[in-house]
Amino acid sequence: RRTGALNSDRPARPPGRVRGGDVPQPRPARSVFDPHPVVLAVGGRPIPLTMTVRLTAALRGMLLRACDAPGNPLPEWFTGHRPDGRPTADPHMALVPLPSVGSPHSDGSIAGLAVLPPRGPDPREIRRVLRPALIDGATGTARRNRLFDGARFDCTAVHDDRERPPADLDPRPWTAVSRAWASVTPVVLDRHFDGRDRWHRAAESVKDMCVRIGLPRAREVLLQPVSLVEGVPNARDFPEIARKGDGGRRIQNHAVVIFDEPVAGPLLLGAGRFRGYGFCRAL
Repeated sequence: RRTGALNSDRPARPPGRVRGGDVPQPRPARSVFDPHPVVLAVGGRPIPLTMTVRLTAALRGMLLRACDAPGNPLPEWFTGHRPDGRPTADPHMALVPLPSVGSPHSDGSIAGLAVLPPRGPDPREIRRVLRPALIDGATGTARRNRLFDGARFDCTAVHDDRERPPADLDPRPWTAVSRAWASVTPVVLDRHFDGRDRWHRAAESVKDMCVRIGLPRAREVLLQPVSLVEGVPNARDFPEIARKGDGGRRIQNHAVVIFDEPVAGPLLLGAGRFRGYGFCRAL
């Protein structure tokens, strides 16, 4: 069942049949994020991909306000915090951009947003929690939510559960199975590295990030300012995410990540992954 189809209880498609003599293929490793994102189409003036962190912050604020209603308790996977207010130690919801990238005509603008719950919660619970923000209770139709941030953007976000969405809202490039992945938003390193071998150690730390989200350790990582995906801005053009402790600068770069075996998305790496940074597209 698609968790994105919040306004219906359509049955899942039946699994494909295996012909006699076919050898079952092992299931690919999956990250801690659910492969069925809840997609929202963004309307209004084009918003550049570099506005990712501000746009996901506005989306998070909207979701918290709309979903925090009587009779709709917000679980830990949604808020990212325990009942006592401390940060949760378990995987929780991430918010990511769906940009217009990957083709010669791509302009790098944000066509949509996606809510990525962690794997584990029952799809019915996910629909219950998110429904007040995405579905108009009076009409049963998709609710138009305003996302606003001063002079930077003023747009709408509308739940989109079409079976055949337009290319820029199609989650399949982000949830595909692949050995090679490339970031479309910068991967933020969790610590600073010095010395001649600093980039080697930085790449090794990104391999550890893969294990942190439930995937095998990557075989190869290449860090560079430019993404391999067409239409993506340089990593230097994205606002930096400061360290929580002292507000210091974090290093961020685009990454190419290669595994020994195919893995399934979504792939989100680094310190800013719950806010839309470190989001990777299958190559």
